[in-house]
Amino acid sequence: MLAEHFRSLCVRFNVDGEFRPIGRRKTAAEAILGSLHSDLVVVGHPQPHGLPDEMSPESILLASGVPLLIVPNAWDGHTIGNNILIGWNGSRAARRAISDSMAFLVAATSVTVLVVDSIERPEHGEEPGADIALNLARHGACVHVAGMASNHAPIAQVMFAEAVHNGSDLLVIGAYSHARWRELLFGGTTRTLLTETLVPVLVSK
Repeated sequence: MLAEHFRSLCVRFNVDGEFRPIGRRKTAAEAILGSLHSDLVVVGHPQPHGLPDEMSPESILLASGVPLLIVPNAWDGHTIGNNILIGWNGSRAARRAISDSMAFLVAATSVTVLVVDSIERPEHGEEPGADIALNLARHGACVHVAGMASNHAPIAQVMFAEAVHNGSDLLVIGAYSHARWRELLFGGTTRTLLTETLVPVLVSK
């Protein structure tokens, strides 16, 4: 029944698709194997998220390296990826997230590069966010830059507030983890964005 529903959706939206059920044995291994041959893994939030019971979105992201699109179960927006907010901090992870989400970015009506507390981060350059915005514009994205001060508020809270204010239907972020021996413990901002998200989030590692 689920397979038939999936195929009917593919026909309805005129997309190619293949239904591959995950067996009851070695479900985590099969989920990782399937993700390795995919461009994007889409999961719900919170439970049920569509992954095997023993897996979390963070663990499949770390195991596969495939970007995740996390969609809140209560999300009632009509679109995903039409008005995109990028969390930019001049890091490798943020740059990877932009590369992994490029198909969304060039198709969006509006893309905002959000830079928080840039005055405290000299790696942003003289015009924080300007260079990455120029790069996106060269790809055809309709992009502008927004700079904000956190005023000591949590960065995740600032990003959520801007996403709501901007009417964003997708937040793009890079994931950050601690030392390898504690690799499943993401940094505070990333963990908050993954566990308390108010809008769809595309996260890359």
